[in-house]
Amino acid sequence: MKLIKKNKNIVAAFLLFTILTFVLIHRLSVPQDFIEVTVVEGDTLSELAERFAGDTPADRWIREVAALNNLTDSAIIAGEELKLPAYFELEADDTRLVLAEEGE
Repeated sequence: MKLIKKNKNIVAAFLLFTILTFVLIHRLSVPQDFIEVTVVEGDTLSELAERFAGDTPADRWIREVAALNNLTDSAIIAGEELKLPAYFELEADDTRLVLAEEGE
């Protein structure tokens, strides 16, 4: 305890560094841009990954979709709005996609 009191500035700097590291890791692990799609009958997360994941591995992409949408399992329902990580260039004539920024 005496050592901590003696080096309180170093301990405070270490704690601040640790907190900022966790914040940065979180921000880098969750995509900042996403698209919103409406699930249609027959859609699955695996099928959506084939269409929208680009070069991202399907299992990682599915985990990101689950995190963005607070999903507890892989079940999705027709008519449900899903946020998908935006890892690809949009086609100009694709009317199903709507760009959104985080927090909208």
